[in-house]
Amino acid sequence: MKTIRSAVAAAALAALLAGCSAGGPDAPAQPSPAAPTSGAAAPGTPSATAAPGAVGPEEAAVEAALRAYQQAIATQDWPIACALNAPETSAQLVAAVQAGGAQVGTCEEALAAVFGQPGAAEAAVEAAGSTSVEDVTVSGLNATIRWTSTRQGRARSDGATLQLIDGQWRLAGTA
Repeated sequence: MKTIRSAVAAAALAALLAGCSAGGPDAPAQPSPAAPTSGAAAPGTPSATAAPGAVGPEEAAVEAALRAYQQAIATQDWPIACALNAPETSAQLVAAVQAGGAQVGTCEEALAAVFGQPGAAEAAVEAAGSTSVEDVTVSGLNATIRWTSTRQGRARSDGATLQLIDGQWRLAGTA
């Protein structure tokens, strides 16, 4: 049990992003992980940086990608969650969970190990219903999103970076 707990700590990125929400009734539509995100900038084309509260098509696409990931984590849809990660992010997750002693070989297995821990799935679902996006900043092929959510009854502020890969925003790390 201790090695899996170590894996949970080592897989901070997955746990952090799981604390995101699946959205409430006013959440944007969830994009298909295989479909390109509409409104995405052409590679190499810089986008405007959004001020807090400003929402343009780029910012909305970043938020939609994050919420799709959050929904996948909350519903334990590991293939969708992994498809929404940048390839390097999935590789880092697998390596971190392996370093914690778990026998995993894929992103899906790593997420199942992390969120199979007592209380982890419930915390993801709680956060999924409480996330409020505070700010989205898009600059070219990179974006940062910051939000607040509730986990285990406590408000938390979190952030993530995303990269535009093949026309789709994918989670790349913590911010």
